[in-house]
Amino acid sequence: MRPAAWLLIAVGWIAAGCGHPEKTAAPKAADPVRITQFYTNASSIAKGGKALVCYGVENAKAVWLDPPRQSLSAALTRCVEVTPAVTTTYTLTAEGADGKSATKSLTVPVGPPLVKIVNVNATSLEVKAGDPVTICYTVENAKSVTIEPLHYAGGAKSKGCVSDQPRKSTTYVITAIGNAADRDQERVTVQVH
Repeated sequence: MRPAAWLLIAVGWIAAGCGHPEKTAAPKAADPVRITQFYTNASSIAKGGKALVCYGVENAKAVWLDPPRQSLSAALTRCVEVTPAVTTTYTLTAEGADGKSATKSLTVPVGPPLVKIVNVNATSLEVKAGDPVTICYTVENAKSVTIEPLHYAGGAKSKGCVSDQPRKSTTYVITAIGNAADRDQERVTVQVH
């Protein structure tokens, strides 16, 4: 057989092979939507406080958090800030391209508000030995207030004052204790000349 004949036979085989459609794999179903993590950084917060709620999702086209409903990004890891007024159960929902969804819930407990010293004032920060000085305070959410070294106990009143006649320079320590045993503290130093 002549070389030209072999060439025609080879081209015929190749052309015959090209005419058959390629076999393809069946289309793969979309991966299911998953919530990989959902947690908070706070075991409890004070009323008026803030907490972080963190999440991660895979294969999601839409993500939202309730209450109140807010749309979130479909992220592998992300945190958002929440400020619940009362103990609140949050639900994270992630929806996949196939319309199916996954949900997880968590609760952020809210306790009493934290104690806070709003301000402390002294009538003077410099006095002569034996001259009077008055220390006044304003607090929020306190069950008791003390001023040392005067052994002053102010109870739960939101405002109070105490007077002293220091003989030497004195640092007054104002301590407010809250209902959850939390505390806030301020110091005022009066120089005696």
